[in-house]
Amino acid sequence: MAVAGIQLNINTDELRSLRDNIRAFFPKADAAEKLGDAIEKAIWPAYLRLREVTPVGPTGNLKRAAAQKVIKYKNTGVAVGLIGYKRAASDPSQATEGTVRIGPDRGFHQWWLEFGTKDRTIPGKRSKVKQPRAREYTRRSPTTPYTRTRRWRDKVITETVRGKGVVQNIRESVPTYIASSFIKRGPFEFENGRPDNPNAFFKKSKNPITIRPMPVGGDSGQPPVQTAFMQTQAQMAEILQRELSLTLAEAWSALRFRDSGSITGTDTLGPG
Repeated sequence: MAVAGIQLNINTDELRSLRDNIRAFFPKADAAEKLGDAIEKAIWPAYLRLREVTPVGPTGNLKRAAAQKVIKYKNTGVAVGLIGYKRAASDPSQATEGTVRIGPDRGFHQWWLEFGTKDRTIPGKRSKVKQPRAREYTRRSPTTPYTRTRRWRDKVITETVRGKGVVQNIRESVPTYIASSFIKRGPFEFENGRPDNPNAFFKKSKNPITIRPMPVGGDSGQPPVQTAFMQTQAQMAEILQRELSLTLAEAWSALRFRDSGSITGTDTLGPG
């Protein structure tokens, strides 16, 4: 599972002290398990908030790709938590009318939303695009009779056409540049000059089309991963501190009970 987004580390002095005490108290494999379990509880609020602030597009792929993950390194006794969007494209996905597929791990466009984009020109870069010019010429129709065949209803008609030698001045139109969702999102028809699908877009021009840049965080201006982290980091730190403290307290209690035979450390069996 490929996840990109928040990586939760234990950075404060107090949390680092708790982490180091757990790593000193437990074997490395057990320490990784204890730290991982605490981190998993701590990042849950950030995951829920990420789902809340993630916008839903035409496919819903980005919100569907929101995920959390805890990695436990048993050889070194550490663990990390990750919050972000899956983009592995390895899980089963559903075909759409276009080339874009719908699935749980297809958050490929997460970086566009999180960090914004620059303006894009279709086709290619602006400096490399040659502006086409219209071509003008004169055309004359045939002056001698000729035979042509055409289909009318269910019949094939062959007829002789007498050429009149008509002169026409032709001016070719400038090639049209088109930006459209027709291929990726599927076909659409036009109503009053606009696509009938509200999620479709279509634009044409005689000059190369420049698509305006996407601002950081999209229309809302809130990059989802950063927003989720900033709004829940205090809560995550509080949960992490509580869980690590409980883990140490339980470990010390178990140690005292093992060494003395009682929770208080006093022999309760009495004389004889």
